[in-house]
Amino acid sequence: MGAQVALVRKTMIAVSVSFAVVAFLALPAVGQEHHPEGILPPGEWTEEEKAYLHDLVERTEAALPAFEDTATIQELGFEDFGATAPGGYDHWINWGWVDDAHLIDPEFPESLVFRRTFDGEYRLEAAMFLADSEHDMSNLPEDIAWLPGWHNHADVCKDDSGHFTGLTSNGQCFSGHPFDRPPMTHVWIVDNECGHRFGEIGVNGLVCDVEHGHGHDPGHDPGNDPGHDPGHDSNPGHQGGAEGSDHRAPPAPAVQASPRFTG
Repeated sequence: MGAQVALVRKTMIAVSVSFAVVAFLALPAVGQEHHPEGILPPGEWTEEEKAYLHDLVERTEAALPAFEDTATIQELGFEDFGATAPGGYDHWINWGWVDDAHLIDPEFPESLVFRRTFDGEYRLEAAMFLADSEHDMSNLPEDIAWLPGWHNHADVCKDDSGHFTGLTSNGQCFSGHPFDRPPMTHVWIVDNECGHRFGEIGVNGLVCDVEHGHGHDPGHDPGNDPGHDPGHDSNPGHQGGAEGSDHRAPPAPAVQASPRFTG
């Protein structure tokens, strides 16, 4: 009987040790930070940039539900831009928040993206952050110029009140003027076919092929930016919009790292 008890104990100890070894091997190496897939667009991001972008997505996910009721956001000053992009995307813009003291702030988003789904829902899916109106693609502030997805819509026309008046014809607007400033970038709170959370919306729908950053001031040394990788400045001539709208990445994989990420 004593021999049988001893054998059972040895077996239990061996099993426990095996589970401990497996659990240990599954842990990331010391100093190696885990970054979930499905958040960042392709690019050689620095660790500082990754941390900032993941935090921005998480903060946007936490803040945006406060804006999901259209009656509430109209009281705050948001109005429908008036053009539904392919895929059912509507932009609601608060022009009074464009030149306020908040920049890339999920609690004060200059624009909100709603989508009409096939089942009849009208769902808030992204924030569109706008730079101040004094900025264009060539002079974005140094601390945010590296963010992915900056673009403008020089192919879209609006009037002085910000209302959509049509598309340009040969670069000209029949009424209003091109929506070429301020630059804008999207941060999504849901997964989509881009496989990342920084896709643009152009006149042809969702644009997945976004770049590392846009429009640095030619006199600016990006090496002075905290966390900026000087080896990956983008083409300042890229204008976003419909460009690359046929580039479709595979569906975003499930996000495992944080319970706030929707996956």
